[in-house]
Amino acid sequence: MKVSIREWAKLIIVARISIGVLTCALLLGLILDGQIPFNRWFNRWFDNGFPGKSIVEGRVLGFLTHAGLKPDGEKVTLQRVGDGLGDVRPVLLYKSQKGISSPGVLFLVGPRYVLVGKLFDSETGRDLSPELFGRVPVLFDVKRINMDKAHKRGSDRPKVTIVEYGDYGCGACMKMEKDLVTLLDNYPKVQHVYKHSPLSEGGRYLAEAAEAAAEQGEKYFWEMHKSFFSTNKIGWGREETHRFVFRLARQVGLDLGRFKKTLESGESRKRVSRDQGEFPVVETPTLVVNGEVVVGALGYADLKRIVEERLKARSAVAGR
Repeated sequence: MKVSIREWAKLIIVARISIGVLTCALLLGLILDGQIPFNRWFNRWFDNGFPGKSIVEGRVLGFLTHAGLKPDGEKVTLQRVGDGLGDVRPVLLYKSQKGISSPGVLFLVGPRYVLVGKLFDSETGRDLSPELFGRVPVLFDVKRINMDKAHKRGSDRPKVTIVEYGDYGCGACMKMEKDLVTLLDNYPKVQHVYKHSPLSEGGRYLAEAAEAAAEQGEKYFWEMHKSFFSTNKIGWGREETHRFVFRLARQVGLDLGRFKKTLESGESRKRVSRDQGEFPVVETPTLVVNGEVVVGALGYADLKRIVEERLKARSAVAGR
């Protein structure tokens, strides 16, 4: 039986259509099953594509001008928009003036902007914090926080994790440290993770010293941590701070030779910089509690309220 050229053409078209349908079905199945990260590809395209990024950049820079956060003659450039955080996306900024750059952070929440824990109207720059803060959650993707070799205390299987970005030269951090210790005693399902975010030269040296101590055992880190926050260091210079650190290292039982070598090697400096690179903190303490960002020192009553809310939320989810 002979098949005409026209019939062969029809058969080829049908075969191609069938293969195309099967391929689309297979791809759709893989996407729905999570085997193909379609959302990641789409988010990357949206964040880097036109006109999404340019529109957001224009609104951010307009907001900074309205809010009075962009001084005359200062160049503000948008470094990155979006990290696939859903409705809440971080916008990292660099403010440059006379060659000096300092990082800032802006959180985009729907049509609003959140600047380091404060909510502002994107059109007028009006501070909306008293009306909205606490009602509009500021979230952070906790997967971006490096928990490998992080300094942890409290529960090994926590229901509430408090990640603190702190500074040993920060008075508010010093005050909150006492309340955190009490909180961990009273709530056995809470874990505290300490991350370094020194905003001064003295604070950075102490952070590096704590990391150098951790090389000889985690207990030494917490010994140094406790002493750094319980000692009044106001007015200290570099030499006085240096003497205090080595005197403390001797008291807690560190191998001083090894401690000094670790400090001088630069390894502890890298660990501090790693913490700083995770979250662009401009005010200490900054807390990330089960993914929600809280900026500024909290008293025991506020810490207790936040923990009990998170525990209640976890119980409600588990009970479904």
